[in-house]
Amino acid sequence: MTTYPLSEPATIYRTADQDEGAPRDVVARGSLSDCAEILESWPETDRASVEIEIDDMSLRYGPDEIEELLTFLREEDKSSPDPV
Repeated sequence: MTTYPLSEPATIYRTADQDEGAPRDVVARGSLSDCAEILESWPETDRASVEIEIDDMSLRYGPDEIEELLTFLREEDKSSPDPV
């Protein structure tokens, strides 16, 4: 999985029950890190109904990529040394 700087501005959009061509519902905005943190607390079934879009790029994280991103961040967090 390719990751981008966690500081990139991003938006979480709801994808479930959306008509094609209709405006997408914005769930939250912030950095990619903020969006990942928000979705970390959601049940996996709810995360399956959203996507994260990097605002300044044509890059989207769908449900599978969101799970990969969260797994990657959890593993990175475990391997990071504790601050002194």
